Amino acid sequence: MKWMIGCALMLLLSGLSHAEIYKWKDKDGSIRYSDIPPPSNIKNESMLGNKIPKSSTPASSSSKGDAFSNSAAPNNGAEAAAKRAKDAEALKKAEETQKSELKFRQESCAAAKRNYAMYNLGGRIATTDAQGERRFLGDEEIAKGKVEAAQAIEKFCID
Repeated sequence: MKWMIGCALMLLLSGLSHAEIYKWKDKDGSIRYSDIPPPSNIKNESMLGNKIPKSSTPASSSSKGDAFSNSAAPNNGAEAAAKRAKDAEALKKAEETQKSELKFRQESCAAAKRNYAMYNLGGRIATTDAQGERRFLGDEEIAKGKVEAAQAIEKFCID
């Protein structure tokens, strides 16, 4: 059992080892290493052994050069980190929005089911008006409430 978990873990982690690392000299002559390619006008070397020449023209025939030759690509690690942080924040916000929408749908579904069950019980149904007075619903109001509750179930209940 333990060896199966170990094999599964090695398979999952092996995908991480295929990240490409770039090596280049910056304008000061210092050698830089990064998982983000340098600007398109700087020649760099992949640490996997493949030389990846970067031309100064955006019409490069290299498929890797085309992927990073646009001006929207980050130029350094700080910009890349800021972009990753921004993307992570946007993803977190989208997940929170999705969770709140799901919670709203679940609460609305439960309320619609309760209302539908109440209208199906039969008998007299009372409500309280704006002045706080108790008022009994007529047959037409009960039928209308039953239809509205059924529509709400169709709208909010996915299962």
